Amino acid sequence: MKRRTLLAATGAAGLATVALGGPAFARPAGRRPSVALVPLDDRPVNTYCAEMTGASADAEVLLPPRNLLGRFFTPGDGAGIARWLDGTDRVDGYVISVSMLAYGGLIASRTAAPALADALRNLEAIRRLRARRSDAVIEVHDTIQRLAITSTGTDLDNYRDLLVQWAKLYDQVVNLGQEALRGQLDAVRARIPDAVVEDYLAARARNHQVNRLMVEWVADGTISHLVLSEDDTAPVGLARAERVELEALVARLGVGDRVEIFPGADEVNALLVARVVAAGAAPTYRVEYAGVSGEGWTAALEGIPFAENIRRHVTSVGGRVVTGDADIVLAVNTPSAAAGQRAADLDAFVGRIGELLAAGTQVIVVDPLIVNKGDHDLVSRMEAHLDLPALLSYSGWNTGGNALGLALAHGTARWAYLRSSGSGFGVPELRGPAQAHAEYLLYRFVKDDPWKNVVQVEAYAHARAQGWDPLALTAEQKRYFDGWVRDRLVPLTERYFADHFAGHELVLGVRGRKTFTATLDRVTAVRVELPWDRLFEVTLEPSLRLR
Repeated sequence: MKRRTLLAATGAAGLATVALGGPAFARPAGRRPSVALVPLDDRPVNTYCAEMTGASADAEVLLPPRNLLGRFFTPGDGAGIARWLDGTDRVDGYVISVSMLAYGGLIASRTAAPALADALRNLEAIRRLRARRSDAVIEVHDTIQRLAITSTGTDLDNYRDLLVQWAKLYDQVVNLGQEALRGQLDAVRARIPDAVVEDYLAARARNHQVNRLMVEWVADGTISHLVLSEDDTAPVGLARAERVELEALVARLGVGDRVEIFPGADEVNALLVARVVAAGAAPTYRVEYAGVSGEGWTAALEGIPFAENIRRHVTSVGGRVVTGDADIVLAVNTPSAAAGQRAADLDAFVGRIGELLAAGTQVIVVDPLIVNKGDHDLVSRMEAHLDLPALLSYSGWNTGGNALGLALAHGTARWAYLRSSGSGFGVPELRGPAQAHAEYLLYRFVKDDPWKNVVQVEAYAHARAQGWDPLALTAEQKRYFDGWVRDRLVPLTERYFADHFAGHELVLGVRGRKTFTATLDRVTAVRVELPWDRLFEVTLEPSLRLR
């Protein structure tokens, strides 16, 4: 659909009561709300996505200096970040990744190299923060280590899949008593060097001890709210056993109302930023599926039904799932009961989203079906039949939990801002958040569909044709692909905007009975580069102009 205007989706009908709501953030007049964020690592999903989630709600997300965050296999400076946290007393809330603060980032957390003593010393910054600011909102997230080690482009990669097999079999045999599998367990273990297993288990033991400590800090009031995310998990494995122990600790300490445990990882920075931004709004969500119910479907790399993962993510952002009237509809792309009915299911699903938008219902589209990319069959139908800028958000990035959390964070933050936009005076301040919202929505569609389904596929093939490893580029190869990707992705982003965003009306906010809008005009710039020395992800930052 090109040049079509559908104001009902986020216009007066959808925001009829907005003037009655107070701002999600209580702050001194004239100052933007602010959140201090210690991200999981320096990739765009953990920095840019969190920043844009906040910006779509007029919140500033403050990050530690770039040189403290590390890059790829170079760990961040946890001690330096701890000192940075010591100087952030003027912000409205905190979102802190334990993986970064304790170990230097997600990849560093998967090896035994970071010492427990150093990790605990860095984490004391959270204690000091609580001592200085007794009433501060301190949102913390930690990861339950995934089963696989990180691909390094070295001989260690030879044992990556074997370690996953061993971790699953060990859990089945030792923890679940499935003795019939012991022969397989012993055979797989014999193929892995002792040093590799020892490093793997040492990292898991250290991380599990810190996971437990964070739960205890919730119980004693140091941490306001905690998310323990299961990074690329499975129904069985050492991560499952660790999760069960942590769930028992949460129950024993009586902190179940302040701790969530669910599959995911990279989405949690943005999710908790949205929780801080939307504090007190308590949104409700109704879930509608494209195919089978999420009660009976488990996404790849996850260990619980997707409907349960939705409930846990929604709780983490400060909302609740309902079956009737709701503030927001989560439209979730699940598989069809039979392959032959897929096209009909998608047609009906997109038609239903169109009906909801026309009725003034706020809609978030979650696309968790295919690991690591959006479902092009769904997105192409949305492009043809929906006003994409009328959506609160969309994501199909990476795992099911990642897609869910990123869409939920963006949509919730934007909804909370529109709900509170009736307070204050004047209109100009409404334009910045709306522009950020549109830029982030454009980013999501381009990155999750054409980047993942077309450009990245071509990039991988091009790298391999030259004998290069797309997941372990040299510095020279990385420079080459920075230009190669930029030459393709910049014009692609500009065309996507022209086809699906340009000329569409965007709701800025509401003042009394009046809904203010602006027209999406043009792309003014697109920043593109590879954040790490691999082709797995890309930095894509479009800048737009409204008129």
